[in-house]
Amino acid sequence: MPLNLITGSIRRIAGRLGDLLSEAHTPCPICQLTARKSAPDPFLRSALPRDAKLLQLCRGCASAIPWITNIACAVCGRPDPCPDCRRRSSAHFILNRSAVRYDDAIREWLALFKYRGDERLVRPLADMLDIALIRLDHELRNRLPAHRWDAIIPVPVSPDRLMERGFNQAEKLASLLCARRGVPLAELLIRTRHSEKKSLQSRFARLQSVDGLFTADPEAVSLFISEWLSRGTAASPNHPPVPQRSIRLLIVDDIYTTGSTIEACAAALHEAFDSQAPRLPLDIYAITLARS
Repeated sequence: MPLNLITGSIRRIAGRLGDLLSEAHTPCPICQLTARKSAPDPFLRSALPRDAKLLQLCRGCASAIPWITNIACAVCGRPDPCPDCRRRSSAHFILNRSAVRYDDAIREWLALFKYRGDERLVRPLADMLDIALIRLDHELRNRLPAHRWDAIIPVPVSPDRLMERGFNQAEKLASLLCARRGVPLAELLIRTRHSEKKSLQSRFARLQSVDGLFTADPEAVSLFISEWLSRGTAASPNHPPVPQRSIRLLIVDDIYTTGSTIEACAAALHEAFDSQAPRLPLDIYAITLARS
């Protein structure tokens, strides 16, 4: 065998051994164990950047992710029939899509992130949320080929909760999505009061607790509308700007349970936009990490 072929073979083998050794000694982004990495799903590998933390999970953590692949409810994205959406006569948001089911593994990972501030989880969780966004974009572009987002809006937390945790989990996840996908982050919503944790409330209590819980910042909304109109509409001195299409906003939160939080946020946005620009069509969607 020619020397150059032998040398090339040795280099390839050495490189593969180096990859294996490196893989074995790189801790999993979630459990921090140095177990062998999972072979990424072809869809994940094509959808996410090469440096995505979700592609670096160990086999145990990767196999524990309860992906939602089939949707039974076209509104909330639940993989099972949804009694909440059947009861709802109208909604201020069009639909929600979630990445995973809210099972024990996701509950534990979110608890470590939200309540213990475990920073190692923010990127793999954001990667999961990104999968929900990618699938929603694909779904919408089948109907709206020119579809694009005008802003991503995180669900706000109360000042008490912000002081307790030191961060807003929805804002952290949304910021990473905005940076990756090139969509503006717009903090248009204000939480008006502190509320009990949703996990401690009954379904009826959850629905009641969001009444008046959110409002839109009028100055932020006014600035957003002005900037949007200046970018995408035609105007003349004698005629006000006429929108060429709907504004498309995407609300981001960590968990979708009854949909009451997303609905309250969407209602507050519609009220604010209708009061300032009643002729401006507004379409609101949502993505959440987990669907309970």
